[in-house]
Amino acid sequence: MWRYLRLARPHFLLGGVLLFALGSRASPAIDAGRYLLGQMMVTAIQLTAQLANEFADAEMDVGVVNRTLFSGGSGMIQSGRIQPRAALIGARLATVLAVAAIGGMALVSRPAALAGVVALGLAWGYSTRPVRLLATGWGEPATSLVVAGLVPFVGAWSQGVGLTEDLWWAVAALVPLHLAMMICFELPDLGSDAAAGKRVLAARMGSRRAVTLIGWCAAATGALIGLAAWIDGDASHRLVALGAGTSVAAVVAGAVRRRRWQVATTGAVAALVVVAAALALGI
Repeated sequence: MWRYLRLARPHFLLGGVLLFALGSRASPAIDAGRYLLGQMMVTAIQLTAQLANEFADAEMDVGVVNRTLFSGGSGMIQSGRIQPRAALIGARLATVLAVAAIGGMALVSRPAALAGVVALGLAWGYSTRPVRLLATGWGEPATSLVVAGLVPFVGAWSQGVGLTEDLWWAVAALVPLHLAMMICFELPDLGSDAAAGKRVLAARMGSRRAVTLIGWCAAATGALIGLAAWIDGDASHRLVALGAGTSVAAVVAGAVRRRRWQVATTGAVAALVVVAAALALGI
């Protein structure tokens, strides 16, 4: 059982929990039934994506040498402790759960259900053929739009409310930060990905340009948070987000320069978490 839990990498699912909760704060009152249904849909789709990725990259990730908690896959298939087919079966079972949740969500919120259909398509298309977006350079931006954009929107829609101005600002700031995090996840594996012919965005760009893009994405997040505070005058929670995010980003930058990948990838996650949590306070 422990092997399958490690294969699923449940710590990744917590991001979907946080971002869904952020969106649900747009509602003045939370309906518990709708909340649980929406969260089940999000988690099932996310689990589908993770297990499909484990299956699709089973051979390409054999050469990974800098695996961290957040990069390089779980390593369970490569170690021989689990067969690739187990990941495929798990992805299919998660898809069944996701489809059931989408069906239930269609009775509650059509926009949320439609978002679920789009996200489920991406969950398979990101890693598996014939689409395999991760090999085109578009997989990472598409994933960031879905995870940091659609998931908070689903949180609001599932409660039967519209998208507030604060939620739009939060999503606008979180999408580039999520993209920066994804690229940071790819840095430790540039060598093994190149050897395996795995053309993720960072591999296509090269290390130096990838790091530059991370910096620009982080700067865009900071600029959008500052712009939102200037326009609507609500600065308190945004200053917390900006200060905390900047502090963590500095740690990540130092870790990347020193090639301390465990610190860099964990810090990238922490940056997204602290900024999202702070922005959620203002919704």
